[in-house]
Amino acid sequence: MMVQAIQGGKRAGIDQKKEVSIHALLEWAFRRECARLDFAEDGKSILGYGYASMTAMILRHEQLGCRIDGGGRSEPHPDADAVAAAVSALPEARGGRRMAVWIAELARAGAVPDWMPDAAPRVYPEDMYVNQHGSVAKTKDAAHLGASGWPAQPRRNRKGVIVMDPVTYCPIVIRPTAAHIARRRRDYLDWWGALMEIKTTFQAYGGLSAYTVSNDMPPRAPWQRGLTQGEN
Repeated sequence: MMVQAIQGGKRAGIDQKKEVSIHALLEWAFRRECARLDFAEDGKSILGYGYASMTAMILRHEQLGCRIDGGGRSEPHPDADAVAAAVSALPEARGGRRMAVWIAELARAGAVPDWMPDAAPRVYPEDMYVNQHGSVAKTKDAAHLGASGWPAQPRRNRKGVIVMDPVTYCPIVIRPTAAHIARRRRDYLDWWGALMEIKTTFQAYGGLSAYTVSNDMPPRAPWQRGLTQGEN
């Protein structure tokens, strides 16, 4: 489990900083330390792009970070507060508050966005019914399709009478659609981009007392074969 890579109870000194990936840091902050987002309205911003600097967030992480309800539980690690503050201040260009909430939810669950691995569009009957032979696909009269359909076809029955038999077809649905798969994978790329934003922020401004953020990232597009871990 990712969070096991970080010893949350250890209050390491400056000279004992541990290098961790941004993904592991997020899981530690939100899952182990129970950090919570706090979207303060009085933070100084520039053109809607979050706080003016990472330094401003670090100085105010006591106000912007986690507060745990209930007695008997200790305050979260200051670094967890800093992580929550950085996530809360995600710029709109990276998804803003909606993305911040999603990142926190995924980190608490120890999960990544569902990019629908091995998914492919498949054809299914639009409707089914059950009889003594099992489940059978429902069919419709192709004449209802108009110019795209087929008219009824003549057939001589056992009595020698010409009857008109409808040409039937099976309406289908495609699940999942290519558009649905693409949307899920765009969401994954948006999440990956937000993690890159947070990683770069901590690498540029610091602000963590016990950890340093490495360049390790989750796979950028895991559905593409041959992609290496952390490739940009």
